[in-house]
Amino acid sequence: MENTQGMNTVFATMHCGTSPGGPCNETSGIGSSTTCQGTTCQGGFHTYRMEWDRSTSLEEIRFYLDGNNFHTVRENQVDATTWNNATDHGFFVILNVAMGGGFPDAFGGGPDAGTQPGHSMLVDYVQVLTSGGGGDPGDPGDPGTPGNRDAYGTIQAESYDAQSGVMKEATSDSGGGQNVGALANGDWLQFKGVNFGSNPARQFSARVASGAGAGVSGLVEVRLDSRSNAPIGSFAVGNTGGWQSWRTIPANISNVTGTHDVHLTFTSGQPADFVNVNWFTFGH
Repeated sequence: MENTQGMNTVFATMHCGTSPGGPCNETSGIGSSTTCQGTTCQGGFHTYRMEWDRSTSLEEIRFYLDGNNFHTVRENQVDATTWNNATDHGFFVILNVAMGGGFPDAFGGGPDAGTQPGHSMLVDYVQVLTSGGGGDPGDPGDPGTPGNRDAYGTIQAESYDAQSGVMKEATSDSGGGQNVGALANGDWLQFKGVNFGSNPARQFSARVASGAGAGVSGLVEVRLDSRSNAPIGSFAVGNTGGWQSWRTIPANISNVTGTHDVHLTFTSGQPADFVNVNWFTFGH
């Protein structure tokens, strides 16, 4: 995933095979692009995500900007050997600020008189997650049997074991399925048997949306084993632009190991609904 020449554009590309030409049409690769919304790509923080999904009938590599799936590459777009060579190995996450090269050449070139060396890249967080699968084949994010959940997989909000005050509805978020909505002060969701393992979890993030009115906001809180226990972490959310305008919001949590029942609780100073939730996950 790349940004070049100060443009308000994010490019996502899969490179593979031989160059020039080959199964991925090098040097261009199999790519697509989109623009940053709200603030420009350079003007504020944005979330960039790549998923390799092996649970679908055709494996997919999906690229996201701020939760929006704007490019997908499927294994049948290249031959089987090329796909395996591109995916079946270890991986590195590389964050790089580069100058010059063939990619910027396509948009005016450089370095030139306007090039300023020595600038830094400011990164808020990097997170790597994996899921063992075993859920509903129709919903790759479903963690499967209640009471046997992977804390580091994607836990669908609608897969709760118990709840108060919420409803399910179809979501327009990437991946489809359902979200839970009508969440207001005092509402809660329970998810039994979430396994955090022995390496402490220190982060929590949730996919949320809000069409709450002016001045209406609240907290999404994480509690363990009982709703009366103190929250181990939380984040505040207000209007995100609409009840189906989704954002992934991270938060720090107290170190957690072992297996626990997870409760999401919702606290607000106003009685009005303030948030919808599509899914959540934990990280180290």
